[in-house]
Order: sequence, then structure tokens, then C-alpha cells
Amino acid sequence: MATSGSSKSAQERREAQREALRKQRQAELKRQRSVRTLVITVIVIIAVALAGGLGYVIYRSVQPDGPVATPEGVAQDQPHLLLGAPDDSGKPVLEVHLDFMCPFCGQFEEINGEDVAQMVADDEITLHLVPRRLLDAQSTTGDYSSRSANALACVYDENPDNAIPFLQLMFANQPAEGSAGLDDDQIFAYAQEAGASDAVRECMTAKTYQPWVRKVVDPWAAENGGGTPYVEIDGEQFQDWSAPGALRAALEAAGAAAPASDGGQG
Repeated sequence: MATSGSSKSAQERREAQREALRKQRQAELKRQRSVRTLVITVIVIIAVALAGGLGYVIYRSVQPDGPVATPEGVAQDQPHLLLGAPDDSGKPVLEVHLDFMCPFCGQFEEINGEDVAQMVADDEITLHLVPRRLLDAQSTTGDYSSRSANALACVYDENPDNAIPFLQLMFANQPAEGSAGLDDDQIFAYAQEAGASDAVRECMTAKTYQPWVRKVVDPWAAENGGGTPYVEIDGEQFQDWSAPGALRAALEAAGAAAPASDGGQG
């Protein structure tokens, strides 16, 4: 009887141990599921935040502190380059957001570039030019939009009159979206063709205005426009820019001078 009792006690202990191990495994599996669920939830929250407006809040929070250099005549918090008539002139204000890798920006320039350049040269409008870095991730180098936007700011800093000729050359030789983009030597060659000196090359190499583009221009533009090209006339979005002549007509209706007729008397 003693032997039978001892065997039964040993069997009960083994069963108790197996039950304890089973409960431990269940508890561990439950813990792992909870951790996995938490990780997935965090990933989803981050993805949603980055896809929406919170992405720019997060983006801005991780930017390094320090003074932001701005081109000559541009205030610390000013998110655009000013061309044409002064802000206080009463002339129509045309605001254009562009990215040098954006193919639709290239179309905007092809359709409207000559009109805008002429109206700026004649001080018929005030142009707020907003250089974006929206498509950095679409270049294989990961920074083409930033480099080209910085180059535009460098050209503007040296001489604002060279900014539009440089912009025109950049879009006339626009690289394909998804490519490496133009290298710095190519970009500087177009800057030189537009009238820039070696000082612009130094500015490009030092990335002098990339912090301005990244910390001031791009976050502001994301909240006050979104994509590229984005076009406003006197604070109202203008979406009909793809129709040849429509932008000029809208600016003239807003108060810009119409081009003089070249017709003579009979």
C-alpha cells in the first residue's frame, strides 16, 4: 500500500508540474500577443501621424536647433523669395510653390514661365516663390530637391535678377522623377549661365540655405498649400494654370497691366 501511495503521489506531482508549465506557456503566449499588439498599434499611429499633419510637427521637433541663415532681404520666418513689385505696391500677389524634381512644376513653367517672367520684369505683379523639398525621397540621392532649392536661394542671395533665369534653365533641363537628379557641377553650370559667380558655388557646397528650406519653407508650405505646384493669386488658390494664358488673364483681372497692343493705325 505504501508503494502504491508513493506512486500515486509522484504521478500527481508530475501532473501538477505539467499543469503549472501549461499555465506558464499560456501566460507567456498572452504576454507576447500583448507586446505584438502594442508594437503594431504604435507603428500604425506613427504611420498615420507621418501621413497627416502631425508628420510635420514630428519633423520639426527633430530638427537641430540653431540660427537659420536666410538669403539677402529675406526675414527669418519668411517662407518665400520675393521678386517683382514690392509687397506694399498694391500689385497682384502671385504665390508659386515648386520643387525642381516635380514633373507638374515643369509643366507649370513650360505653360506659364514666360508670362510670369515678363510680368515680374515689368513689376506688374509681386511674386512669392516658395522652393520646396517635397520630392527628396523621389531622387536616388535622397536630397535633390533640397540641393536645388538651396541653389536657387544661393543664386537669389547674390542677385535676385538671376533667380528666374536660373529657374528657367533648371526646368528646361529637369531630370526625371526617381533619378539621381542633376549633380552639383551641373546645377552650378546653370547658375553660372544665369549670371552667378563662384560665390554661389561656395554657398551650394556649404548648403547655406538648406536649413531655411527644411525648417522654415517646407513646414510652412505643407500647412499652407500642400503639394507642388501650388498657385495662389492674392491668397486664393488658382487651379486653372494648365490652360495656356489663363494665369496671365487672371493676374490681369486682379490688377496687373495688360500687355500693350502692337496694332497700328490704318
